[in-house]
Amino acid sequence: MAKSKFDAVLGQRKTLSSEVVLAENTRAIEPTGTRSRGRPPGKRTHPDYRQVTIYIPRALHDQVKISLIQEGRKEFSELVGSLLDRWIRERLD
Repeated sequence: MAKSKFDAVLGQRKTLSSEVVLAENTRAIEPTGTRSRGRPPGKRTHPDYRQVTIYIPRALHDQVKISLIQEGRKEFSELVGSLLDRWIRERLD
């Protein structure tokens, strides 16, 4: 049978795909010990936190974000959490 002009390209593809399969099968197994690299788990996956949605005026949100940045605080949720905590303590007194 005569070789077509695409036989060389197809042969290269078969070789590359078999190399990829070999590379995937020979990956190092990661240790199951403690993880020290990468991002730490966030609040979304933390069992002590719950995501809630609130509606506040846009201008108020903008002012709060600017104030948080100026104070060096980053988390809007920290501010809301501390305000709600203070409100609960005042109600219990």
